[in-house]
Amino acid sequence: MEKFIALLLSFFMTVSFTGEPAANFAQQPATTVYEESAFDFAKTLGCGINLGNSLDVAHMLQYNPNVSLAEYEKSWGNPLIAKEQFTAIHDAGFQTVRIPVSWDEHMDANGTIQKEFLDRVQEVVDMALDSGLYVIIDTHHEDWLNLDLSKKEEIKDRLSIVWNQIALRFQNYDYHLVFEGMNEPRLQNSQYEWNSGTAELRDFVNELNTLFVSTVRSTGQNNQSRFLMICPYCHRAEEDALKGLKLPNDDRLIVAVHLYEPSDFCLDANSGKSWGSDANKLQAMEQKFSLLKDYFVSKNIPVVITEFGCVDKGNKQDRIDWTRDFVGYCRKFGISYLWWDNGGDFRILNRETGAWAYPEIVKILTE
Repeated sequence: MEKFIALLLSFFMTVSFTGEPAANFAQQPATTVYEESAFDFAKTLGCGINLGNSLDVAHMLQYNPNVSLAEYEKSWGNPLIAKEQFTAIHDAGFQTVRIPVSWDEHMDANGTIQKEFLDRVQEVVDMALDSGLYVIIDTHHEDWLNLDLSKKEEIKDRLSIVWNQIALRFQNYDYHLVFEGMNEPRLQNSQYEWNSGTAELRDFVNELNTLFVSTVRSTGQNNQSRFLMICPYCHRAEEDALKGLKLPNDDRLIVAVHLYEPSDFCLDANSGKSWGSDANKLQAMEQKFSLLKDYFVSKNIPVVITEFGCVDKGNKQDRIDWTRDFVGYCRKFGISYLWWDNGGDFRILNRETGAWAYPEIVKILTE
């Protein structure tokens, strides 16, 4: 009984969803600077995994405006994020974890982030850093980040307000924490949502990237040298999107893209179950990597694929073969990569048990 009570007290000391941050937050890293180039740093991120559909849950207050933060985090079907999950990720051989975060429903009308939610994000970041991982956080499912050109100033103001608060909270954290400014910024519910957009939309993304960088840098301390990730329109690895990306004048930037190639195999649960030695499939995959090389890698501009993966269609061997081919291209072109794990159809980690649902895929990713 005494052991049970001690464990219970330990849990409540570790996990806090309201009020002040938990008392045993991880010690913030010292003020240190990674002296090598952004190109070298991007390679140290190595292989990684996303912990999606947890802190990036969105659009739930319309169903239950009184939901607690803990229940909100679990509302897309995943358990609460816990230290054991990061331990499993690290021990499997991953170097990096991306923690997608949706801030939209945790802000007031002026863009002020709810303190309790920011505390929870910090608590999760600390868990990951304490496990020996590099950490990436972003702005994920944000309704205000719909690229309606008639609302440019409103969107820019909100981006600046949000990132100023995030940057200030983490300004003492060192280079093991990376900020990714946006997630798939696009004109939603339009013909330009899932392609390379228009020249005007791509220019707007460039404006937002520049604003993100300047906002973070203006908060000082370690944010002056922190590595930041910017993206092309909708994170697309297509020529128009890559060609349209204009990098801000800053030498600590990394280009982030998402690559689900081919899309029917990776994303469509009802088609494209087979992956074989089809030369056309491999050619399409290599074409995307060649574009990344031509526009960035060959110019010593670092690239990280912050999302990739393929849904589970009961096609285990095909997924294994596809992963081997995809990772082979990443290594050929010197690009770090992070598997999209949403706890559902992309899942490779069982977050309840810490066991790996597909150890064969994990081995390919980490070997």
